[in-house]
Amino acid sequence: MRGSRRSTRCSLTPQVRQAFWANRKLRLSTLTLALVLIGGFVMYQLDFHSGTLTRSMGSVPAPEPSKPTHSAATLQSATPSPSLGENNTKKPPQKVPSQNSEQTPDTMSGLAWKSGVSFPNVDAYSTAAAEETNAFGTWRDRPVDVAVAWTNRSSWTSFTNSNPLYTTWAKQPYKKVFALPLFPENIGDTVNGCIAGNYEGHWRTFAKTMASTGLAAQGSIIRLGWEMNLHTDWGNPAQFAACWRNIVSTVKAIAPGLLWDWNVNRGSSTGMPGANVLSAYPGNNYVNIIGVDSYDDWPPATTGTGWQQQLDGPYGLDYWLAFAKEHGEKFSVPEWGVDSNVAWGDEASGDDPGYIEDMYNFFVANSAALAFEAYFNSDGTAIYDPVQNPNSSAEYQRLWSAATTSASASMQRSSRPISQLSLTGKFP
Repeated sequence: MRGSRRSTRCSLTPQVRQAFWANRKLRLSTLTLALVLIGGFVMYQLDFHSGTLTRSMGSVPAPEPSKPTHSAATLQSATPSPSLGENNTKKPPQKVPSQNSEQTPDTMSGLAWKSGVSFPNVDAYSTAAAEETNAFGTWRDRPVDVAVAWTNRSSWTSFTNSNPLYTTWAKQPYKKVFALPLFPENIGDTVNGCIAGNYEGHWRTFAKTMASTGLAAQGSIIRLGWEMNLHTDWGNPAQFAACWRNIVSTVKAIAPGLLWDWNVNRGSSTGMPGANVLSAYPGNNYVNIIGVDSYDDWPPATTGTGWQQQLDGPYGLDYWLAFAKEHGEKFSVPEWGVDSNVAWGDEASGDDPGYIEDMYNFFVANSAALAFEAYFNSDGTAIYDPVQNPNSSAEYQRLWSAATTSASASMQRSSRPISQLSLTGKFP
């Protein structure tokens, strides 16, 4: 058969052989083209799903995901670099969204930061304070994100055991902030007793209360020993820090969801004057937030000099903001407000709507670093129910109801732009 086929092939005429080969080449070319097209399609699919589109001319990378405008690292590098001390081991800064991010703010108010209020003259152990808090949000046309409350400090059971204060506030949708002492007032307990661990049983009871009411799981904030630099009954700075560490360690073992706000009073205060207060810092492992209470007084912000003193004077707002960033912690202003207290004379601002705008601009400019702020609505500061400061009340309502996420070009009565007002504090 093989010889017969060769013989037949050889007997074909040149014309027939030429046609035969032409048809065979056409069939091979067609087959080759088909295989190339099929192979190219398969490679395209594989490369497309792997993120790179491959063509004969080369590789075209797929678009990279968008990156945040700012980062916690950027904030960290912009701050001064004070000595942190042996108890202040630094930990990585918390990741926070940029104030310029297009993401929807994680707040009930819709603001770029958590904004709230306190009603210290209203009974916090009843439903009245919670009702006032909700009404305040309606008045300003923005729900409240945070409510600040104070416990009774006359006995251990008044703030460690379950009570209507905790059960009522646990039902509210916003973040709760509780101010607690190191130990009850005027019952003979001391800071040395705290350091020795004599009161750990009471703090374990408190931790169980926070866990059972759900307040720990909600991430409630504890202002332990708030405004310690105004006190002399909580020991010297080193004793305060040691007591703080003992309490937080005890509570964290049972209620780890709580957040701890180390909260000073603005300026140099008599209890822990000047740089002494820095020795009261217990270390980053025992702190989640660094806060400062700041009112429109000592000095009042009724002039440009007064506001600049509040902002970037010794131990002012900028100083503590920079301190918080240097330690990788969020910043808070748990108490702020105008001051119409006649007892302070010229050191009180009176009804000062300019201060309201100053603070608003400060919050907007530093919203990425801000854990929360809360207006202190009380005697002398009230802007709602009752309205003791009508001009400030109107300005607060105007700014917060129409708030945006970008600050105005400059601080009121300030010659410097906001961008230069964030980190001017100097550490000793």
